[in-house]
Amino acid sequence: MLTGIALFAACGLAVISCTERDSNGIARISPEAARGKAVVKGTVKSLGAVPTMKVLKAEPCHNGAPGTILEETVIVDASQGLKNVFVYISGGPMVDGRSLPPNLLDQINCQYVPHVVGVVVGQPLKVKSSDPAFHNTHYTPRNNPSDNFGLLREGHEKEVRFTTAEIFPVRCDVHPWMAAHIGVFDNPFFAVTTDDGSFEIKHLPAGEYTLVAWHELYGELRQPLKVETAATVEAKFEYKPPQ
Repeated sequence: MLTGIALFAACGLAVISCTERDSNGIARISPEAARGKAVVKGTVKSLGAVPTMKVLKAEPCHNGAPGTILEETVIVDASQGLKNVFVYISGGPMVDGRSLPPNLLDQINCQYVPHVVGVVVGQPLKVKSSDPAFHNTHYTPRNNPSDNFGLLREGHEKEVRFTTAEIFPVRCDVHPWMAAHIGVFDNPFFAVTTDDGSFEIKHLPAGEYTLVAWHELYGELRQPLKVETAATVEAKFEYKPPQ
């Protein structure tokens, strides 16, 4: 079994300069050094009554864009699978994401795509507009610097990075119905649930962790997780109706 601390020590013996301290003074290892062979997969379900999502008027936007869109806060399928939930490992190795390829937050027909997007601390996030319209991207995290920048035209983009793990909302002030969430994590072992509420986290090193589910309305659920080398572990989260 190799915990985050043991992995850090092993990396220090095997690879010269495989760790660096970030701007917060935290020692972080490379994504390659953190890579393991275990898999965690499962589902997230919402067992309560599904709140009605509003049909949002999305005008003015641009020519050819739909005039209405559906609010994306709670999306549940026929099997009660809950979409757009972050599922991530807490207590894992602290990773420097600067060498990872950028993830993408696009703006398409005046909606953020995807509705939730995750990156590792230091990993670039490319914020792009695919619309022939002016957008601004506005976020005010608690632990990372806030920003508010314009994307002037179709194809305009800006790359941003974050230094501290947290989840926070992002909005467009020009089109106030546009909303998304950015998750910044200490390691690459996270996923976002798909249409049926399923998730899969690959390449996890063996160890004992906490597995966390986070939803923008329903909040956070946690459960202990123990994985062995090359094991596949099934996990399930259920958001139950309030008592």
